[in-house]
Amino acid sequence: DDEYRRRMGAAIPFIVAMQEEAGLDIVTDGEWWRKSYIGVIAELAHGFELSTNPADGRPWTIVVDKLSPKQPGFIAAEVAFLKQITGRQIKATLPAPALLGERMWDADKSAKAYPTRESFVEACVPILRREVELLRDEGVAIVQIDDPHLCLFVDPDVRSRYDDADAAADFAVDMTNQTVEGIEGIKL
Repeated sequence: DDEYRRRMGAAIPFIVAMQEEAGLDIVTDGEWWRKSYIGVIAELAHGFELSTNPADGRPWTIVVDKLSPKQPGFIAAEVAFLKQITGRQIKATLPAPALLGERMWDADKSAKAYPTRESFVEACVPILRREVELLRDEGVAIVQIDDPHLCLFVDPDVRSRYDDADAAADFAVDMTNQTVEGIEGIKL
């Protein structure tokens, strides 16, 4: 952990300087503090286990217990570091709740805590919402909620994996909207 923090503490000012030199008005740290973009939820909440994906043997963080707050402000701390090295506006990113459901819920290992993928996604909303509020309070100019899975609902192969692909896409959008609804003072 100390070596990782030392290396990232040196690399991030470099990438911010590159963005500034390129003339960007809004900078980001590239999520380099995070060991996993999606797995950052495991920094924000208890209830996860690091496992191995049986399909490909890669590390896999999955939900195995009810979520409870762990480190609210983990992502806001990334911003606090950025504010020390730049005077530019800052953008922070969060994974969308439905994306977390697609990647971190398993029917066998997660069902005891959350019997459905949707129930896990709904539990992610308040955790992510709190982080958006903390990012706003830290002075972030823009919060980007990433859901690369959402665009896949145009693919017939992806759509065929759902009982109702349109309802699944609508659910994903609704969960993102609930994450940010009514939060003012920040661009989304």
